[in-house]
Amino acid sequence: MSTKSTLSPVPMTGNLPPRVPDVFNDEYRAAMQVVMAEREPMDWIGVHQFLGFHEDREAGAQFVTRRLPETPNHERLVLAHSTQAILTVLCGSLVGVGGTLAVEELTYPTIAKFAKQSGFALVGVKLDDRGIIPDAFEKVCQERKPQALYTLPTLQNPTTSMMSLARREAIVAIAQKYGVKIFEDDIYSLLPERVAPPLASLAPEITYYMLGTAKSVGAGLKAAYLVTPETSDPARLFWPGSGMTYWMIAPANAGVSTVLIRNGGVDRIISAVREETRARQQMVTNALGGISLRTTPECLHVWMEAPHDRSVLDFVADCKRRGAEVGPAATFLLAGGVAPHYVRFGTGKAHDRAELQRGLEAIAGAYFS
Repeated sequence: MSTKSTLSPVPMTGNLPPRVPDVFNDEYRAAMQVVMAEREPMDWIGVHQFLGFHEDREAGAQFVTRRLPETPNHERLVLAHSTQAILTVLCGSLVGVGGTLAVEELTYPTIAKFAKQSGFALVGVKLDDRGIIPDAFEKVCQERKPQALYTLPTLQNPTTSMMSLARREAIVAIAQKYGVKIFEDDIYSLLPERVAPPLASLAPEITYYMLGTAKSVGAGLKAAYLVTPETSDPARLFWPGSGMTYWMIAPANAGVSTVLIRNGGVDRIISAVREETRARQQMVTNALGGISLRTTPECLHVWMEAPHDRSVLDFVADCKRRGAEVGPAATFLLAGGVAPHYVRFGTGKAHDRAELQRGLEAIAGAYFS
């Protein structure tokens, strides 16, 4: 018999970074003070700077070198309020009405909304625990001729797969062979300490590289950086009315992010988020031992197999009754096929470890009932 919790279910369908107020609060306040002291508010707020102010684009170029092998020319940088906003523009401009975007067979659900809005088709590419399967990608390129591939090669959402260097080289070679652009979302890459190099470092001429702060610093900071290929024209792609959305970054967020990048605050926050994520993943291990699941110590989400004798939706509903909201695999299946017998849940949105423990106990109770 299932047990219903008297408290609100712990929100675990999202995969936000955990709160680290002891570090974040002081760093953010200090950075805001620097911004207000060094910038003239009217010059800063009273004008549009669509691609970002010069100093903020330079800071963005510095930020992405945490992953890229060299600092890109800041003229190739675009600042936006999220990778989601960047994707809206890229999909609308480079895939477009009647086009085709290749995606991992399980992926970021909002991509489906972009496809509907912009009138392009999605085609799924098979995955394994090392990410996109090269033969499957080549078959898609031959049969569907996509304009671009959207991929999360590091700690893939939702499956947590990590694309090896050899696999990245194979995917890049296929994209080059068939003239397919790559939209690389590297949003989860700053928490693991050992990660293969980005696809953008292997094929900068075809890769649109995205790195934001939402999954490693704070979801509400709303700062994301796009590095475009050298042959692209960012000003043409990101003109003020593109994508039917306000994609431009708020000047305050850009300024604070720039200060944090330059004074090392962003690294101190990321380090704190990494350590808290590791602690929370250890809680997952302790609470859900014996259950088939995939994650890593620095991953913000867990990919867990549902009980074999129950439907995924029944299991999700039971988790909620007991006090944990988790997401079924079908949420991430955007281009047809059969959803695996899995759920995804995040470890970071719970306000603190005590709340996370309550959620994990609800999941365990539902699984072993």
